[in-house]
Amino acid sequence: MLKGFLSRLNAASQQASIKVEDLGDGIMAYRLHSRWTRILGFEVSFYRVGDLLVDTGFASARPLVLQALENSAISAICCTHHHEDHTGNAGALAERYGCPVFVYRPEHLDSEGLARLLSYRRLFWGKPGKFGAQAMGSRIVGRDSELEVIPAPGHSQTHVALFESVSRTVFVGDLYVAPGASAVMTHENPYLLADSLRRVAALEPRRMLTGHGIDVRNPVDRLLAKARSIERAAARSCRLIDEGERPRTVVRKIFPKGRQKDWMLKVLTQGEFSRLNFVRAAVKHGKDEN
Repeated sequence: MLKGFLSRLNAASQQASIKVEDLGDGIMAYRLHSRWTRILGFEVSFYRVGDLLVDTGFASARPLVLQALENSAISAICCTHHHEDHTGNAGALAERYGCPVFVYRPEHLDSEGLARLLSYRRLFWGKPGKFGAQAMGSRIVGRDSELEVIPAPGHSQTHVALFESVSRTVFVGDLYVAPGASAVMTHENPYLLADSLRRVAALEPRRMLTGHGIDVRNPVDRLLAKARSIERAAARSCRLIDEGERPRTVVRKIFPKGRQKDWMLKVLTQGEFSRLNFVRAAVKHGKDEN
């Protein structure tokens, strides 16, 4: 039944659209939508900073992405992380522009489900093309722009934030998807995520742009509030489990609202994304913290 449901949603996901927006400070935003992203209530965003491209969107929107960037000069592609909704067009764009694709810790390119995508990931985002990734250094320098690389693991082992120091804009990919503690993927580490949020907040950015359409001015308070929320929820998860509570009971106590949405996300992502994953990750990685 789930396979049939995912197949029906696949047809809807292919009806993609793109909106190009000039954000000022030499930054262009490319906002991708499909019926699937509208069901979830978020877009997939990538950005151009001068001649540097931050992420590339998902593969099923490739014709729109290539068309939108047709008259752009791209000297490098900078990936906030290697997940397919952000690197789906990296190979095609690298071939077009003859430019490098930079990824933090590229030895992990086939990790976190990328070696064999679950069906929902193939259906909703498309299968990303192969590309030769180069390891990121501390900075990526283009012809007329420059980005500082800030390691930001937690959501992914390959995750970074990219900081443009002139406008003090930080591109955070999936470091910040929603406020507070929230559902996570099976491979995530909430403690690393909280540390990364604090590391980015320490930059004192004036603007935060995310991989899913969030645009926040003066985001420090939001970043720190999310870090604190994650830390509190993780600590409480560990405490309740130590007291003998079952993981699903802990989920209900820590996340008393939004159960229907969490159930929907868990079903649609074949269990790869859920609040239960947060509790399990908090307990698993909490042992490492201690």
